[in-house]
Amino acid sequence: MMRRSIIIAALIVSTQACAAQQPVTNDDIAATRAADITRTYGLSKDKTECLLFDTADKGEYFLVRVRENHTEACGGAAGVSPTLFFLKIRKRDGYTVTTAYDSEQYLPLKTPAKN
Repeated sequence: MMRRSIIIAALIVSTQACAAQQPVTNDDIAATRAADITRTYGLSKDKTECLLFDTADKGEYFLVRVRENHTEACGGAAGVSPTLFFLKIRKRDGYTVTTAYDSEQYLPLKTPAKN
């Protein structure tokens, strides 16, 4: 019985790991994935609705520019939308690197921030 439980647990973990590696097939999915990553990894202190996610198809990956969304609700100077960082999201499996950590180099995502 113990061996069966271990096998079932291993299958669940494997399934979850595979689910995390979903293909990114279009701009909408890339923008949604970028928003989820930004929130999960604590890449910005701004609320998701106060950010803009501009996508560009670069062949094997999507380049996503994350900008502040200055509105009355979010604050900031009207007509200004500074870039915070970039994400590169690989199309085939969603692997992501970002400039959020040092503003220069594309680095792998670090362990998610704990809330």
